Amino acid sequence: MKKQTLLFLAISLIISLGVKADPGTVTVTIDNVIEQPGTVSIPVYFDIDVDTPGVGSIELLIEFESGVLTDFDSFTNVASDIEGNSWDGLTGVIQDPQDPGKLKINTTAGDEDDYLTSFSGVLFEMQFEYDGGQSDITFEGQNAEGESEIGGEDGDQIPANFVNGSINQEQPPAIPITLWSILIGFGLISLFTLKRAAKKQ
Repeated sequence: MKKQTLLFLAISLIISLGVKADPGTVTVTIDNVIEQPGTVSIPVYFDIDVDTPGVGSIELLIEFESGVLTDFDSFTNVASDIEGNSWDGLTGVIQDPQDPGKLKINTTAGDEDDYLTSFSGVLFEMQFEYDGGQSDITFEGQNAEGESEIGGEDGDQIPANFVNGSINQEQPPAIPITLWSILIGFGLISLFTLKRAAKKQ
């Protein structure tokens, strides 16, 4: 019995040592935003799983309806983790003037000491001019070289989940039923007053 138990423990140990741990993932999420036309900021969230190796580069290709989000202005609320240290700054370029609905975003750490090993929250916000209406805001070429990918040490690609977002126009608040009643009552009184005034003439 003891021999069988020891054999079982030895086999279990060999199997457990032979199985590699999940390397972890990064989740990048575009917020779902409801806004009025004008200048809007759309948050992009970044969440690094505990087992993920250090993140040294971020490359995103984001697509949207160019008739809805008409102009990309700048980045706002950029996390200090990628704004300072040796990161080369966050750049955003409309990839093709003939197809203005695609924004290419890049940033890279110059020093491994500044790689992101833990982060959860808003990484940055994209500021656009918004003409109203609805548009999906999606990651293109997910985990494809040269498009949307997250890089680690030696340029190795880190598994990533990309969660798409959207923008919708805020609807004017509904008029409460009590206010409708007051307006209708006021309208009826005004109509009655006008009729009486017309009869007196």
